[in-house]
Amino acid sequence: MGTAKTKCILGVETSCDDTAVALFQNGRIVAFQKRSQVIHSSTKGVIPQIAAKEHFEQINHLFENCLEEGMITSESISSIGVTCGPGLIGALAVGASWAAGLGESLRIPVYGVNHLEGHVFTLFLSEEKPKSFPILVLLASGGHTMLLNWSYPDAFRCIFNTRDDSAGEAFDKVARILGLGFPGGPDIEIHAEKSKNQQRYRFTVPMRNRSGFSFSGLKTEARKKIEESKNLNVNDFCASFQNTAFKHLLDQTSKELNSGNYKGLGLVGGVSANKRLRSEFEHLAKKHSLQFVVPPLKLSTDNGVMPAIVAEKMSQGEIKAKKLSKIFSRFTSQE
Repeated sequence: MGTAKTKCILGVETSCDDTAVALFQNGRIVAFQKRSQVIHSSTKGVIPQIAAKEHFEQINHLFENCLEEGMITSESISSIGVTCGPGLIGALAVGASWAAGLGESLRIPVYGVNHLEGHVFTLFLSEEKPKSFPILVLLASGGHTMLLNWSYPDAFRCIFNTRDDSAGEAFDKVARILGLGFPGGPDIEIHAEKSKNQQRYRFTVPMRNRSGFSFSGLKTEARKKIEESKNLNVNDFCASFQNTAFKHLLDQTSKELNSGNYKGLGLVGGVSANKRLRSEFEHLAKKHSLQFVVPPLKLSTDNGVMPAIVAEKMSQGEIKAKKLSKIFSRFTSQE
């Protein structure tokens, strides 16, 4: 069992529909537990009240599994990092209140961690660690799509956010119209890989002559094509849609690389689990002679390591410590 000499950081993530906890120590994962809420598959979208209820029912069980996996006791935890936003308020409240209660009982600090910062910090666990900064980071997930200027240890700066839908949200909505599963990205990727003609359906790449992300128009165009098609080839359609969405992400990232002085290119968020997108961004980095950093696949989607690694940096004094004091639903600036 763990002793005082093997103190761990506990990470708690409940921002949306993944209940996740992890134990982290000296830059390595000691234990990793996660439960995705499959109940939302039937509604093809996350129901906030149900998500909060699922978090409440799962979090203590996952914590106990984490202690068992890491072969430690709760007294071997030195601090807690918990996601405080952005996310679903009810879901965040479950994780924050649970972490606050545990922290009080153990008399250890509880740090509030920005969910987006957690995604970015998973880059420290890339196979090839970040070597120099600033790094241009694309964060693409179900809730956010933005380009970030990361000059560690300074806080990241948002260059621009999506004007409407996120990339992941667009994939979810198109998948729902097609009758595919939720979340939509993995199912669309599977069908796209089976495509025999990835150019069968033509889509307009958004924002070609402007800077920024926008997916609402692409989503609408996809819906119209589905409704008007009499013999839709789902595999080819998914490939064509995916290629256009990724072309948009690549175009905007390339524009920023051409205008900035970056030392690396990073890719994080749930959408980054797509193998095709990872390959395209790795190629873009090589084209610009930049280091490419991307987290392991299991750290692309929401997980407990995200708040744990940020909390470790806070506890070590590498970045400003922020004790848990509030939860927030939307990203406006670096919280």
